[in-house]
Amino acid sequence: MEKKHLIIPIFVPHLGCPNNCIFCNQKSISGQTKEVTKEDVKQIVDEHLKMFGDQKAYKEIAFFGGSFTGIDVDKQIELLEAAYEYIKAKKINSIRISTRPDYIDKEILKRLKKYKVKTIELGVQSSNDFILEKAKRGHTFEDVKRASKLIRRHGFILGHQMMIGLPESGLPDDMKTAEDLAKLKPKIMRIYPVLVIKGTELEKEYNEGRYRPLNVPQAVEMCKDVYYYLNKKKIKVIRIGLQTTDLICNPKTEGSTVVAGPYHEAFRQLVEDRNVV
Repeated sequence: MEKKHLIIPIFVPHLGCPNNCIFCNQKSISGQTKEVTKEDVKQIVDEHLKMFGDQKAYKEIAFFGGSFTGIDVDKQIELLEAAYEYIKAKKINSIRISTRPDYIDKEILKRLKKYKVKTIELGVQSSNDFILEKAKRGHTFEDVKRASKLIRRHGFILGHQMMIGLPESGLPDDMKTAEDLAKLKPKIMRIYPVLVIKGTELEKEYNEGRYRPLNVPQAVEMCKDVYYYLNKKKIKVIRIGLQTTDLICNPKTEGSTVVAGPYHEAFRQLVEDRNVV
């Protein structure tokens, strides 16, 4: 029986990111605006460990939100050292980070290895350089290929994150991204249909009629094809769509950070069932 996997999420909103992608407002998504400190790490981890109790599970600290390896090196070390204390105390099994593909090199990987980081997830979004440029990602797919190979060669678990329904992207483009990423042999994947988030450039394009988001049935059908392709390739899809804990999701709810797009509380279930309700 597979051991339960418990994640302790620590959000570092927009830290390390060199630009604003048109779809991104990490401070809005995480609900967090202040810089994270080692004291914050300790507080978050202690609270989660208390909540977990004596569960016999694999426990992992995950730094989400920004481009972790783009953060000032001293800040990286501060956060990693705080997390590493729990590994040395045998209270936590490993550390995971998410970052940009153009913020990976041998020196960075050496630092992460020192602090027992096990998994590195790359925000890829698309393998099409034209679509990446439209989304103002600031990197190319060649950066993704280079970073992925380096990560695997240095013994880390490689993860990729891709988006469905980006501007100028259709199902053929998204399937091509899935195929291109599968060739790079990630162990895990996340699939995110694009949501229009408040305070983003994409919100402006949406309000001006220059971007039309997918609706739920469209997004489910497109994610379904990508999901089943990745399953065939033995790549574990660990997330499909944002969870309600990620942000105030429902566009119909007052105070929601989502303006429009294919939000559904059970989006993954819809994809897995191939059935929209």
